[in-house]
Amino acid sequence: MSRLAPDVLVDVATLTGAATLGLGRGHGALYATDDAVADAVEAAARETGEAVWRMPLVEDYVGALRSDVADLRHVPLESPGGGSITAALFLREFVGAVPWAHLDVAGPARSGAERHEMVEGATGYGARLLLAALGDL
Repeated sequence: MSRLAPDVLVDVATLTGAATLGLGRGHGALYATDDAVADAVEAAARETGEAVWRMPLVEDYVGALRSDVADLRHVPLESPGGGSITAALFLREFVGAVPWAHLDVAGPARSGAERHEMVEGATGYGARLLLAALGDL
């Protein structure tokens, strides 16, 4: 069996409504452990018009993921707030040392009405952004 050894890991998910509360429907929430990866995604966002906003991975919130009965809990027992941040911290626990970025697209993934080139419904947000970023990752 071969093992994967990626140079970079980027995941995209409609992970939390909390990202939408903080950023609205126009921006994806970008989390990254590596500035070069974040810079590449941000540059691609500017190029494609698929806006992102880099969010902090707040180390003080990591304790909220600890559990007495499991290795890790996805929903904090006593939430420090910042649900999008704690969700990203949860994902980071599975990444290891590889440079990583997470794009929470809960807001821009769907449109409630036609606007510019977007039709109502699923927007495909992130596809252009990731294709543009591939050359720099």
